[in-house]
Amino acid sequence: MIKALHHVERHRFLPGVDAQKAYAGDAVPIKHDDTGQMVSCISAPSIVATQLEQLGAQPGHKVLEAGAATGYNAAILGRLVGPRGHVWTIDVDQDLVDNARTNLTEAGTSNVTVVLGDGAVGLAEHAPYDRIQFTVGTGDVPVKILDQLAPGGRLVVPMRIRGSISRSFAFERDGDAWKTVSCEMATFVPLRKGVCDDVYTRVPMQGEGDVHLETFSEQDVDRDALRTALDRNQVKVYTGVKLRGNGNWEWLYLYLACALPNGLSRMPGSRPGFTPHFGWGAMTALDGDSLAYFTIREGEDDQGRFWEIGVIGHGPRAAELAEQVTAEVREWDRGWGNSAPEPGFRMAVGQARDRLTAAEPRFVVDKPHSRLVIDWPRRS
Repeated sequence: MIKALHHVERHRFLPGVDAQKAYAGDAVPIKHDDTGQMVSCISAPSIVATQLEQLGAQPGHKVLEAGAATGYNAAILGRLVGPRGHVWTIDVDQDLVDNARTNLTEAGTSNVTVVLGDGAVGLAEHAPYDRIQFTVGTGDVPVKILDQLAPGGRLVVPMRIRGSISRSFAFERDGDAWKTVSCEMATFVPLRKGVCDDVYTRVPMQGEGDVHLETFSEQDVDRDALRTALDRNQVKVYTGVKLRGNGNWEWLYLYLACALPNGLSRMPGSRPGFTPHFGWGAMTALDGDSLAYFTIREGEDDQGRFWEIGVIGHGPRAAELAEQVTAEVREWDRGWGNSAPEPGFRMAVGQARDRLTAAEPRFVVDKPHSRLVIDWPRRS
């Protein structure tokens, strides 16, 4: 895979973009909608590498990619599958399809076909595929493509668990269900214009600054009321849970995505009085007309420096929501924390859904077309 990444020159798929920007560690937007929201990009190099490693494409494989964008990822796949393999890549916009074709032709890639269509529907006429990769985000498993995967094949799909918390799942068949062989934290531009659209609603917060909320169709929230939530009195609670050294938020986010009814939403931006736990903004719990976001305070004790997790609530139910989030953070710290074994994931669709169960009911996430189960034992 490393050889393929080195061979395919990223800047050639970003005409007009400065080379330094093309090779920086960030995603590069290539298209925005009428509201200014990014609808297509070339993913950050680290994310490209992570997904390709998850996919494990081999020489001779047939691969379907949903999300052609610039054609860059498809070109790398073309190198991986070699002259005996073939890649079909799909996108929903004619301009993206045309540009990807041009980029691939100029790069000398001959074993990739770019198709205008809905990636969630797939391309049944060329099935079965050894590998199927989604480079766009989903809110549920695109069930129509499952039957297009060859026996022993692998599906890599970035899927939101609940709210903004998303992971890139590498699924393989396991009887009448599916299990992960890899699962990494990752967020992608959502599917659109198709049968499995991941409906995202941006909620700008009134008042000073540029803070906004990411909300999704499964969340039971009052979007109009939330616009003014930050203007209401705040309730601040510190959890007593301390992160140290390289302690990260990944596993807490996963836990809360399961334990909280609306999961967590990103709330990026800045404004006076907004004190999020990161420079970009904060992960936020939502409940109807109220929200509660994470903050931190730094300290030092006999074990060294720490960052204590705090919760700041706003809205009519600020106190109740802040206490609910605080209680769940403490429960995560008692039972799992950052030292628990990493979780496994299983998924089922159709009638097999009801047969998929978990030791902890909180780790069962039902979606319109699938059930996701997280197998996550408490730490010993």
